Amino acid sequence: MTEKSDRPPLAYPSMGKAIAWAARVVGGTLLAATLAAPAVAAPVAKYYFQLHEVKSRVPLDGEIRQFAGDALKAELAGRPEWQSDLANANDPDAMAAELKRRHLSGFDVVVKIAELKKEVKEPNPGSRLKRLAVSVKLAVLGTTLPGEKIAFGGDGEASAEAEVSERRMEAEAESMLKDCIKDAVKQAVDQAVLKLGMPRSAPHNESRRNRHKDKGGTNGAPPRGGPTGNAG
Repeated sequence: MTEKSDRPPLAYPSMGKAIAWAARVVGGTLLAATLAAPAVAAPVAKYYFQLHEVKSRVPLDGEIRQFAGDALKAELAGRPEWQSDLANANDPDAMAAELKRRHLSGFDVVVKIAELKKEVKEPNPGSRLKRLAVSVKLAVLGTTLPGEKIAFGGDGEASAEAEVSERRMEAEAESMLKDCIKDAVKQAVDQAVLKLGMPRSAPHNESRRNRHKDKGGTNGAPPRGGPTGNAG
């Protein structure tokens, strides 16, 4: 005969409560890990820039010229090591003092558009839409502020082609040109910044090289006046 137990039955948490408890544990663990992680320092600005002008070897309308300058300013401003906010930027002496105080290198930047092409081609076989092809070649140059010495430069080029209807030809050409200018500016800035960050090579020590040459002779030959063989 089975005896009945006077102990109350064990109570188990419901599935919903168990899931909620596990979520609180995991959330607390993640929060603790986040608080314990070291903070990443924000990049410090190293360069100040101001846009000098947009130059072009080809005819350029005012809107595209303005867009090229804005594209360069936006590309540089989007990089944390560059900034364009500086007090007294119109006063060379005050600007130089402010750059020194903030440990910034200042540059006057220029966009030079070397080539800007637009070509309408015949449709592809089986298509009735003509093809619009555009291309851009440009350069970004920087001179020191103050001093106006050439400091860096980079080249960029981009092209695009698309099938376009006749009524959309002009609007699409302008849109494609702007996209190409943005891509070419980014390419040129990437190249220029890479060059700017490279360490400058130290000048060769001519006197040391000459002393080394005199000591070793020319092409391994002994110095003049030295013995050429055993006397005997």
